[in-house]
Amino acid sequence: MKIGKIFQKLLLVVCFLFSGLYAEETFLQKALPEHKKLFSEIKPLILKEAAGATLVIGNTDENYFWLNEARLRPLLEAYRYSHDLEFLKAYVPLQENILSQRYIHPSKPEWNGWWNYKDEGDIKMRRYTLIDHDTIIYFVPALMFVREVRADPKLKEIYGAKAEAWLKDVEASIRAWDKRDCWVDFPDGSGWYKNITQVVDTKTGGFEKCPTIFSGGVVPYNKVHALFEALSLALEITGDTWYKTRMEKCSKNFRKHWRIDGKHAEWNYRDHLFPGDYAGGAVGKGNPLSGAFIHPHQGYYGLDSMGAVVAWDWGICFTKGDIEKLIQTNLEFMLFDYPKAPKFKMINGAYKKEGKYDKGVLWTALAHFSQKTRDLWWQRISASGKKSWMWHSDALKYLLEVSNPVSFEQRNIKK
Repeated sequence: MKIGKIFQKLLLVVCFLFSGLYAEETFLQKALPEHKKLFSEIKPLILKEAAGATLVIGNTDENYFWLNEARLRPLLEAYRYSHDLEFLKAYVPLQENILSQRYIHPSKPEWNGWWNYKDEGDIKMRRYTLIDHDTIIYFVPALMFVREVRADPKLKEIYGAKAEAWLKDVEASIRAWDKRDCWVDFPDGSGWYKNITQVVDTKTGGFEKCPTIFSGGVVPYNKVHALFEALSLALEITGDTWYKTRMEKCSKNFRKHWRIDGKHAEWNYRDHLFPGDYAGGAVGKGNPLSGAFIHPHQGYYGLDSMGAVVAWDWGICFTKGDIEKLIQTNLEFMLFDYPKAPKFKMINGAYKKEGKYDKGVLWTALAHFSQKTRDLWWQRISASGKKSWMWHSDALKYLLEVSNPVSFEQRNIKK
């Protein structure tokens, strides 16, 4: 009898030890040899970036958000690609440190946020919360973390409680923007975000009028499209259709502002939608307080195309013809000197050799549908000589994308 029980225990141990052999292969395990080699170069660079000196929000300007994103996100993407626990071990303390620097309001948690970064010179529009700030240093990485933890029983044992607490907080924090009176539904069934009209005195917890011309005005397209990734992850994790409805309403508003001809589509950095956009305090009354224009920073349009692709993958708003128009815009209208030395014009066809901006960029989100985009993306990575800042993050995104076939498949509907 005792021998039988011992045998059963031994059998359980053997099954546990070898169970990993039957688990689904990771993207890394299925990768081509050259992609495995590239990932081996990327891994130490991601971990080195994450191990850098801690950023203190009170000593850092708005770069606090972009520099932290550059540390956080690659750790989650590298884990998704490899399932190497070392990346999560580096991620969790980074996220905890960032959360420790968040201002917590004593009585109104919907106003919690990262308020205390340094002014940039005399630009007084700074030092107030923006929806993309919360998104890139908290909503997206935390939700990526939750997705991985929920998918793996072993991770649940280690991180389950933390992941569920962060999920609950992220869901409340996304909706907090509505409680700040930053969301507007339009009669046509679309909707969009507007900027806050009051700011928090973090010493007293009191409120004062937001002192900028952007108070109550429209949030630019790229900032809302950054949020799409969080909305998509939250929808995937929870199944709550609130997130899908929010993407549907935003996509409808964005799409109706495209200007299309036979060669391309273009849209402004923002379009005036709210009373706060006008000097007269009503839509169309008085002069606009801010510009509606093609922005010289063309990376913003890459984010907009990403928003359209995220929506496409949920079957939201955009048609196949819309996606094909984006591909035509980026790979025919904007692209020149191809294939010798690929360059991109701006979305409106303008191009300046000098200056940091005023040049177009490759819309890498379209690699979902286009082999040519993938080829240009790889060419860009190769041309960097693996020396440009954060080239490894760009390469990691490429590796994740090419783990899927080129197709017009709506990936989240399939899942």
